[in-house]
Amino acid sequence: MLSPYVMGYAVISLPKLAAELRAQGMTVTCLPLLGSKWLKAIRLLLACFVVPYMLLRFRIRTVQVNGFFESLLLGPLRLAGCRTIFTMHIPFETDLYSWFLNPARFFPRLLSKHSLRFATQVVCVSETIGEIARSVLPQNKVKVIANWVEAPSALSRTLSSPKRPQLLFVGRLEEYKGVQLILEAMRQIPDVSLLVVGDGSYRRQLEGLADRLDVRFAGFQPDPSRFYKDSTIFINPSLGPEGLPLVSLEAMAHGLPCLFSDLPVHREITAGGDAAALFRCGDSETLAQQLRQLLDSVDIRQHYSAAGRLLVERKYSATGASRQYIETFGLA
Repeated sequence: MLSPYVMGYAVISLPKLAAELRAQGMTVTCLPLLGSKWLKAIRLLLACFVVPYMLLRFRIRTVQVNGFFESLLLGPLRLAGCRTIFTMHIPFETDLYSWFLNPARFFPRLLSKHSLRFATQVVCVSETIGEIARSVLPQNKVKVIANWVEAPSALSRTLSSPKRPQLLFVGRLEEYKGVQLILEAMRQIPDVSLLVVGDGSYRRQLEGLADRLDVRFAGFQPDPSRFYKDSTIFINPSLGPEGLPLVSLEAMAHGLPCLFSDLPVHREITAGGDAAALFRCGDSETLAQQLRQLLDSVDIRQHYSAAGRLLVERKYSATGASRQYIETFGLA
């Protein structure tokens, strides 16, 4: 988005992302990934040497920062005279972890919460995250620029009722993602199948819970777009917290009728439930009720299909995000 206006430099740890950024003409320093969460502090220490060098070498005056650990650099960067822009993707989550049971998660989040005060501007990926940021920061420091997805230019989708509807979930297989709720609901609804795209630490438990149900686990897929095209209904039953789930936007962009848990961010991206059906978060009974209504009515599915795609095109496009980022970086 910004490449026509500025020279880009990056300090990151993900080799695949480093390759993509280099292909776009950026100068990239790739720090070692250091698999253990306890070694992230070493990576941050390395960044404390690499970043000052890059600031001096390339005369950088504006720095964009991502991540809980990385936010600890905001204070030193401000002292170095840099304009700092922090992108906030998810809640602080300090209430989910305790300092004595999970210090590796608690302390980075707590320190990040206080380090945000050193940011010149905090960009939040949804209004839901924006409200959280405004609880600890002045209003003028917080700006919401929603994540975006590319909607397919042409859709060849039929919304007629198939003999065996296919439900779809895409995402990490962790307990808080709520796939177990879909499995519970399926036991009340005969003749449906579920395709689970993704992997994670909760996969084995889910495979056990799926016993005697028509469920297929496809594992991680780098491009899930073909699954959106071939499914009847997309379900995101996340228990939260969520910043802005891209899989929900992607499913809506593909014109797939959607059913989401009623997390605040899902209410936000569906205009209060106009662009997708919502069920009570954590409740498999209301999930099953809403699912039955969707399966029984082509008209309802048609409504959510059209409304979801239209909403994504209007509010979650790259064009709108690009304009706001250019303004945020002072390039307009």
